[in-house]
Amino acid sequence: MKIGIDISQLNYEGTGVGNFTYNLVRNLLLADKNNEYRLFYASLHKLNSPVLNDFEKLGAKVYRYPIPHKALHFLWGDKNLVPIDLLIGKVDVMIFSDYLRPPTLYKTKGITIIHDLIWKLFPEKQDQKTIKYHEIKIKKTIENGDVVITDSECTKKDLIKLYPQIDEKRIQIIYPGIGDQFKKINDENKIVSVLKKYNVFGSNHQSLITNHYLLYVGAVEPRKNLDIAIETFHQLIKPPRFSDGESFPKPRRIDDFKFLIIGKAGWEKDKIYELVKNLHLEDKVKFIGFVPDSDLPYLYSGAKALVYLSSYEGFGLPPIEAASCGTPVLLYNNSSLSELFKNGYPYAKKGGELSALKFLLENKIDTKKYLNQFSWKEYVARLISILGN
Repeated sequence: MKIGIDISQLNYEGTGVGNFTYNLVRNLLLADKNNEYRLFYASLHKLNSPVLNDFEKLGAKVYRYPIPHKALHFLWGDKNLVPIDLLIGKVDVMIFSDYLRPPTLYKTKGITIIHDLIWKLFPEKQDQKTIKYHEIKIKKTIENGDVVITDSECTKKDLIKLYPQIDEKRIQIIYPGIGDQFKKINDENKIVSVLKKYNVFGSNHQSLITNHYLLYVGAVEPRKNLDIAIETFHQLIKPPRFSDGESFPKPRRIDDFKFLIIGKAGWEKDKIYELVKNLHLEDKVKFIGFVPDSDLPYLYSGAKALVYLSSYEGFGLPPIEAASCGTPVLLYNNSSLSELFKNGYPYAKKGGELSALKFLLENKIDTKKYLNQFSWKEYVARLISILGN
């Protein structure tokens, strides 16, 4: 079969959907040597060359529309113009990893991957253009009768509830995997080297004994509840800090403790920056910005905990990545996050974030022990089976 895949999401470097698309395509190309893959994207500039070279070495053909990807998506979504066949030729099946179906000259089967319906569930936390854009995309998915893959049971239930006209039999749940690089790193010198790279602790890099920190990975936007995370951190570093009346176990020094926020600035980011300023935490809360996947395992492994108090996730990669690196994760038992860990994991409750964080830190919870298994090998095996049917 000839299979087309939209890889435009690789334009969003450092985002969940961008990482998902890269790992999906790479693992699919590694596993499937029986089908022909045609990858396409829109951009004024060629995407990250090593990534595209990797795909081409694995046998894929890569096509580019030399226009801004948002402009092309507007033409596809709003105007139903520019059939994709004109660029990549006729294919048997199309895979859309961000559920935007381009028009085609020929009748083509489709597999649409829906990560979440955040824009529908929390319209107050989205701008109106985004909501309108996604409504058009989801309508096309339903009308075209595509097979739909969701990342979690939660997203499947949301989809059926919000769009009851969709046939439930068309929906398949396949949990994504994570990269092989996400594992515990015990070499403190290498961890410190990465911390130096981002100037986390200034000139004080003597040892991880004094350089300890909490971590957040994800977009800086309202639904991630970074305000609650920052306020919890603020409470943590105010005495009394632990049940025995002491601060951090000796020889830790509380004055060195930081909260690192990794991820690109999103919608209403200024409110988060203002909160940090109002709490006088400018020297404690560090906004690192985008960090490549190659550095993340070091930052996860050196952290005391990942703080991930999101209101809703269609899947939630950072908690799995952190847990795979042996790092405790503070998160709520909501949405798909309740599907990540086995029964008994100490999730946080609303209003009880500080006590839950202290519990994680005091008891050195082995988060990895509770983690359910997520594998790209299993994901692509399921996807190839769907393609075959």
